[in-house]
Amino acid sequence: MSQVLPSILHEFRLATLMSCPTPNTSLRLVTDRLSGQQVLAADWRDLGHVCAWLNRNRRSGAYLLVGHQNGRRRVRVGEGVKLWRRLPDHRADASLGFVDEIYLLVSSGYNKSATVYLQEQLSEIVAGDAEIDWHKGCKHLQDFPLSDADRKMLDLALLLGLNLLNAAGLRLMRPEQSRLAGQVLAILTQGGVGSVRV
Repeated sequence: MSQVLPSILHEFRLATLMSCPTPNTSLRLVTDRLSGQQVLAADWRDLGHVCAWLNRNRRSGAYLLVGHQNGRRRVRVGEGVKLWRRLPDHRADASLGFVDEIYLLVSSGYNKSATVYLQEQLSEIVAGDAEIDWHKGCKHLQDFPLSDADRKMLDLALLLGLNLLNAAGLRLMRPEQSRLAGQVLAILTQGGVGSVRV
């Protein structure tokens, strides 16, 4: 039963496309051809190229700054609607000296409420993993309401997004750590798949 979800996610991986959008850089782009959602990944030294791509393509979403500190993996999670303006601020932050890589889960359709929700969900996964040190950023943002339908759509987006992050090279988080994956697994294990009614 526990192998059902990985099998489903493997099928979704068949709908992904990887490309290198900026020659002679570390940038790599993984696109989900079903949803249009993307992950842009790069070495931290190529942040200027990342911001240029974001500015050209006007993508918003959540991001993970990944590196090592004191022999452990460390991750900072953030979000933004205008990421090409937000991310350069991190260059001057001395506390982020550990960062080696950046991973962005982005879409042209994410508004502020969506990016905040994705940040919260990613932060929850990072903070709950004993193998990762969570570099806490901004405090919890208020007043960005979402309907139940929007939350469900974003839970699906995050499940697929974790799949894309994995394909882009981020092995720290797995799709099965998402809220939706947990809900699906709970349904599948309650009396068996055959008893589930749609």
